Amino acid sequence: MNTSRFQSDFLSQIGDLTPFRQLLDFVPDVAFFMKDRAGRFVMHNRRACEYCQVNHERETLGKTDYDFFPKDRAALYVQGDQEVMQSGRPIINAIAPAPENSDKMIVYSKVPVTGKDGSIIGVAGIHRIVDGLRDTPHWYGRFSKVIDHIHKHYGEELDLSGLAARTGVSQSQLERRFQQLLGTSPGEYILRVRVNAGRALLETTDRTIADIALAVGFYDHSHFTRTFKRMMSCSPKDFRDHHRQQSAPVSRGGKASS
Repeated sequence: MNTSRFQSDFLSQIGDLTPFRQLLDFVPDVAFFMKDRAGRFVMHNRRACEYCQVNHERETLGKTDYDFFPKDRAALYVQGDQEVMQSGRPIINAIAPAPENSDKMIVYSKVPVTGKDGSIIGVAGIHRIVDGLRDTPHWYGRFSKVIDHIHKHYGEELDLSGLAARTGVSQSQLERRFQQLLGTSPGEYILRVRVNAGRALLETTDRTIADIALAVGFYDHSHFTRTFKRMMSCSPKDFRDHHRQQSAPVSRGGKASS
């Protein structure tokens, strides 16, 4: 079976998004939203509606952040949206003030939304409140920059002391904040980013696994393979072979052509 084709054939038959909307509403602490290029809301889950202080998604459709949130916070959210849509790159695990008028903070991620022709038509994102933080906004900005630094420089040596210096806190403090904000340690987060980058290269290039391992920041082939298998439940070679099998063109007889 060409599983990729099987998946796309099934998804193309879906005509009602209601089941997916219901699932998004059942996530109690995560807000979801989608906006068009003009920043107008086109989707909200229940938690996001609560931030807007409305009872139903339809009360937000066609409106913008400025219709619901303080001007300075709305401007900050819109700035992030524009960055994602103009660059085509997601923002992952950044920190910002919460939409509600309080001193709480959120951890958020935003990704571009593309149309059928491949052009960017909007932005979608999720965020959740992080309770118990009593740091200054200056520290939050530094933490977001550390996350951005990891995503841009995962192929280089990243030591914990250097990352801590970027935030102006000790190594132990940085480890506690990572656990509190992202539910993992800095080292494990870096490994996740590297494995994800390696997965993309396995899918899109013919580079050797050893070359990919070094390119995404691992010491050697075996270290990459052990970590990849732990996180992906298969080896890099098996992952690449499976991806190629899925992507192979299908002959009229239903078998992948060689």
